[in-house]
Amino acid sequence: MNAAMTFNRSKLLPPVSMRGSVSRDHLLRSLDEQTHARVVLLLAPAGYGKTTLMSQWMQRLDAAGERTSWLTLDATDNDPVRLVHYLYGALREWMQWVSGGVAEAPPVQADWMSLLERVDHGAPRLTLFLDELEKLTDPAALLVARMLVSRLPRSIRLVIGSRDKPALGLERFRVRGELIELTVGSLRFSADETRRFLGERFTRPLAGWLIDKVQSMTDGWPAALQLTALATRSEQDLERYAVDLSDGLGNIADYLAEDVLQAQPAELRAFLLETCGLPRLGAAVCDAATGRHDSARLLQTLERHGLFTSAIDASHSWFRYHPLFAEFLRDQQAAQLPRERVEAIHRSAAGWFSRQGAAMDAVDLWLLAGDSEAAIAEMARCAPELVIQAQFGTILRWIQRLDAAVLAAAGPELPLAAAWACGFAGDLDTAWRWVAVLEPKLEANPAQRTLHDRLVALEAVLMAFSGQTRAALQLGLTHWERVGGDHDFTAGALANVISYCLIEQGDFERAQRFCSIARSCNEQVGSALGLGYALTISGSIEAVQGRLDRAIEVFAEVDRVVSLKLREPWFETTHVKLASIGLVASVLYEQDRLDETDELLQRYFPLLIRQPSVDLQLLNHVVRSRVRAAQGDTAGALQTLDQAIHAAGGARFDSVRRLLDWERVRIELLAGRREQALAFADVLAGREPSDGEAARWLYVEELYGADLQALRCRIVRGNAAAALVQIDGLAAQAQAAGRRWRLLKLRLLRTLALDAQGQRPKALAELAGALSLGHQINARRSFADEGPPLDALLAELPQPLLAAQRDGEALLRYWRALRGEFSPPPLPDGGERVVLSERERSILRLLATGLGNEPIAAQLFLSVNTVKWHIRRILEKLKARNRSEAVFIARQGDLL
Repeated sequence: MNAAMTFNRSKLLPPVSMRGSVSRDHLLRSLDEQTHARVVLLLAPAGYGKTTLMSQWMQRLDAAGERTSWLTLDATDNDPVRLVHYLYGALREWMQWVSGGVAEAPPVQADWMSLLERVDHGAPRLTLFLDELEKLTDPAALLVARMLVSRLPRSIRLVIGSRDKPALGLERFRVRGELIELTVGSLRFSADETRRFLGERFTRPLAGWLIDKVQSMTDGWPAALQLTALATRSEQDLERYAVDLSDGLGNIADYLAEDVLQAQPAELRAFLLETCGLPRLGAAVCDAATGRHDSARLLQTLERHGLFTSAIDASHSWFRYHPLFAEFLRDQQAAQLPRERVEAIHRSAAGWFSRQGAAMDAVDLWLLAGDSEAAIAEMARCAPELVIQAQFGTILRWIQRLDAAVLAAAGPELPLAAAWACGFAGDLDTAWRWVAVLEPKLEANPAQRTLHDRLVALEAVLMAFSGQTRAALQLGLTHWERVGGDHDFTAGALANVISYCLIEQGDFERAQRFCSIARSCNEQVGSALGLGYALTISGSIEAVQGRLDRAIEVFAEVDRVVSLKLREPWFETTHVKLASIGLVASVLYEQDRLDETDELLQRYFPLLIRQPSVDLQLLNHVVRSRVRAAQGDTAGALQTLDQAIHAAGGARFDSVRRLLDWERVRIELLAGRREQALAFADVLAGREPSDGEAARWLYVEELYGADLQALRCRIVRGNAAAALVQIDGLAAQAQAAGRRWRLLKLRLLRTLALDAQGQRPKALAELAGALSLGHQINARRSFADEGPPLDALLAELPQPLLAAQRDGEALLRYWRALRGEFSPPPLPDGGERVVLSERERSILRLLATGLGNEPIAAQLFLSVNTVKWHIRRILEKLKARNRSEAVFIARQGDLL
């Protein structure tokens, strides 16, 4: 594993309490007693003892035999990929411990967050401590944190320490009385705690008035009390401070901190000022930074005397200064040390961290040293691996801290990584600007062939993302002969693009061949994202050909294969499979698995908004809208389309809006608003681009495109004859290319067109053929989405016509299921009965009364997502397609 992604395990350990810390007994007892709380929020500025209290509570829980876990957040966690890794790292051990209750993964797209939702409410409790949450500022990272909070099982209690109010959606816990908030008023020391704190530092008991005066002066602010104790050498000093200091708390803290600093021996004072800018303190790095040879002794002295220094590992090898004290020291450093000396310290420390492979720390220190050249060199060394690991947020955070002119004058490695990062962050315009800058530089330099090849692969990727699939394919094939033999990241990326674009041409055999190459290349270099795309494209090839069940199996491989091939013990795969979510959702929707589709899109949608591929982005929106419509929420379906249009932007806006507007026409038609829908269709028809001008979408246009909606409008208008001519041509193309899913949709339109012409027998014969095809590919929603006209034809279809076809009995069962007429499935071999757990029986009984997910969840004290998962399991066990069918089968089998 490259050092850029080295897992810093010290983040998973609470800082060791500083010497002299007062046990917050009354707060700890209160927290222990409030067992109803699912979230505890410690919200206060620096110095109020949030970390100390959290650490004390964790030790108390550990001593009582309870499970706990800790994660300290920092600025690097604003890369959502890194954040998800560390969150998983914090929870992994507990999840493995309770895995007996969640051993079976959901049928598709399992991840650790969805597994969290399935942990039984009776599982042993875990208290997860998240400290310094204010360090999360990136919107995508905050979305990840919100996703975690929304999926917490009742067996996990979350404790958050933050200086700022976190935007994590905690209101629902407050409304239910499950949130405890400890703010400044709760965290300040009481008079008794102040008395105990000072009593441990003076040999004689202090006068009550003096303690009261100190309490009043500091307002119980723990940091100010600590500084007061450190600054006083005698009871007389304490009296003087108590009488003289009456300014605001901020001034008191600075005054006391200065006295504390000046009271230290010269060597210790110098050491504090020299090392306060380091991200973490160890003997070796402090020696390297300062030129000393006794840093280990000084660090031990600081910890022993409680000088705002605490260990961050069990062996006491690494330390940190309290953030408030470190901030004061940095101000003093700037005032007392020459700038050249400070920069030299940071430069030496950066070099040490760089040699240890700690690139994140090194980059920050190079920048503090004012050495942009060294920082860029450090970034450039890591950049290729960061791209492979999909840590695009880290790359973007780096380049935002660099002057544009300095970056432009640097070598090509970092700008090239920036182009990849922008492209996969959805900012295609900026990515193309980087390409324009790099192309002439790299093309003219034969020594940079490897980088030029990677740039070409990126160009092909950006073209494919933008829907320019023919240009992308041509570029990819032109360079493949030279690039393909290297079997590296570039070859893997280019093979993915080529396979994706070959789908449009119907060359599925060659597309799968390139998928296999992409998979092999990405496994070899350890690119989880590239491997995820290879499997996603392979699944889409299966889906386009109508092998929907096989497509689901391939999509499910994303988890399994990435885990087997690439996983370190802490590795997490959520970011790997974002490309496949819309594709999985489209197949689940077609199979009428609406709950699973809805849950999948809801679970990932906050992250899907940054999907760089127009094809896949549109797919997410269209399927989400269709689920709403299928649930009877026409207004919600239209609102989803409006939100998608609002989110679209840039050069792709017109093409995106075109498809979404035609989807609106379909919904309006199904809702019975015929005139309104057709009037809007006329407007859209006038905007249609001439052939060759429209961007081409591989998947979403094929299944939900404007041509299908326009044909539907022609039939509704009474222009069935013209529609038939066009349908026959498109159906012949789909048949010849083996695009059976699209062919099914065209055959259903042909059925409606024939019926509109008064050719009912031909329409029924066509429908029988469509049923046979639908049964073969296991499709359902294509029939339901045509609405009442097709429902009427299905009802009229003569059963002998179906029974006479090949697999007639199976086809009849399929036809009945489409019409809502259910019959119990045959028992398994040996006459085994379906076994439902008591929880599943409880949910099934409530389903039979017509209750929805939320009322069931409320009655059974489960989360809505847990109810959805149990319903999925019930449907699988009963081989039912929906809830009504499950209830019917259960009644027939005496399971209720």
